[in-house]
Amino acid sequence: MSASSRRHAAPQEASSRAARRQARRHGLWRVFRWPLLIGLASAAGLVSALVGDGVWDAVSWATLSLPLVVGLWFAWRRG
Repeated sequence: MSASSRRHAAPQEASSRAARRQARRHGLWRVFRWPLLIGLASAAGLVSALVGDGVWDAVSWATLSLPLVVGLWFAWRRG
């Protein structure tokens, strides 16, 4: 690699490193956002199933079926 091409590559590498650093920072939240929300909804469903009857049963069914519905939706979309 010649000296002039190294000079031109250095700014590109620096911007590439900065982009990777920024992607890494935002990437963690993007990866775990939906699984975390689905997990919290499932936990709320388990608690509501233990709390009472009637409306609580409907809440527990809705929140506990959420992972199944999301999984089926992605499987249908992919297939």
